[in-house]
Amino acid sequence: MRRDVRGRIVLLTGASRGIGRRVAQRLAKRGARLALVSRSRNDLESLRDELAGAEAEIFPCDLTDADARAKLVADVVARFGGLDLLLNCAGVCSFCEFADSTDAINRQILEINFFAPVELTRLCVPHLTRSSDAGYPAAVLNLASLCGRCGIPSLAEHCASKHAFVGMTEAWRGEFARFGIDVLLVLPGLVRSDDLNRHLLKNEGKVYLDFEGAQPSDEVADALVRSLERNTRERAVGFVSWWVWFGKRMFPRAVRWFMKRKVFKFQRRMAR
Repeated sequence: MRRDVRGRIVLLTGASRGIGRRVAQRLAKRGARLALVSRSRNDLESLRDELAGAEAEIFPCDLTDADARAKLVADVVARFGGLDLLLNCAGVCSFCEFADSTDAINRQILEINFFAPVELTRLCVPHLTRSSDAGYPAAVLNLASLCGRCGIPSLAEHCASKHAFVGMTEAWRGEFARFGIDVLLVLPGLVRSDDLNRHLLKNEGKVYLDFEGAQPSDEVADALVRSLERNTRERAVGFVSWWVWFGKRMFPRAVRWFMKRKVFKFQRRMAR
């Protein structure tokens, strides 16, 4: 199946920077009608100016606030007259050992990466169902992470939130089928961030991750849009991500050994 996004109403979270910003650029070129969501009004205004000529409205919103979520969906539907596609791209991460983290960080990550998109989706389902009833293949696309399929040292809270998000995504597929809503999942690996310090709550991990050599946001954005247009149920993005995703399924013990080895190697290197 091919999904045409031209003229379709898309609610995109995490739109102000990184992957979300690049997805907005690609959807704008395809003629989608965009409801752009982020906490930063200034960043959203910058994006709207960049997308001059496209139909794009900005909706600054703290997605962890239940009242703000409800107002967001109501405002989007009032402005555009409905909703066809929901793209959950907002997220946050902490790179540190579990023993060095805190309860506050754990809860913040789960609020942003799991509870916020789940409850936003709950609000959007009735509107997506109406789009499906009208003959359009409505969809929810969740941007998760390789961490949702494989536990990575120094990313414990992030992995927990993404595993939960992936599990919810899989459960939705069966439930949402009766509404005619497709549920899609994209799993990037390590992504090069526009601003690493803004993206990471802590940056003190004791395993080596090559942030500079990570896959660019453009690569992930291209894969996300392709998944949406081709209705791909699950896609691991990038060579490393695909091999870890495949290896976890076929050779789980080898992957666990590899992860432990990375921790010990990094600790020995730092001790010299």
